Amino acid sequence: MRFKGNIIITDPCYIINDENDDDWELCDYGRDLDQLGLSTYVCRDTIYGDWSCTVFNMDTDGEIGKFCADAGMVAVFLLDEVLKYNPEFNYHVEKPWTTTLIKNFEGDVSIDVVGEEVFVVGKGNINFKST
Repeated sequence: MRFKGNIIITDPCYIINDENDDDWELCDYGRDLDQLGLSTYVCRDTIYGDWSCTVFNMDTDGEIGKFCADAGMVAVFLLDEVLKYNPEFNYHVEKPWTTTLIKNFEGDVSIDVVGEEVFVVGKGNINFKST
């Protein structure tokens, strides 16, 4: 999926608007986020269930951030789309261990599976990979 802008990596359950209790069910528990008005995202299960990951810049080997999953899902979103759906979302600021923020990303992001491992990979002006 092609992204241009600030992106976040997190479990889709974290972006759900608390005022709309039915939204988690409406989006098929993170599998059909179009139902929430989101259109630019990639999402899949983690294979393992709950987990935590670190995202590294592949050009500098520096750590970009961390994220975790409580619903066994991982997704990459445009932050602007998430805030349009849920203006109260602030995990990237208030709970940074749950959500990696990558500012001004332009490129392609995929969620790759190699054997029993799931990686979030970005290729563009910032090259990154989760582990």
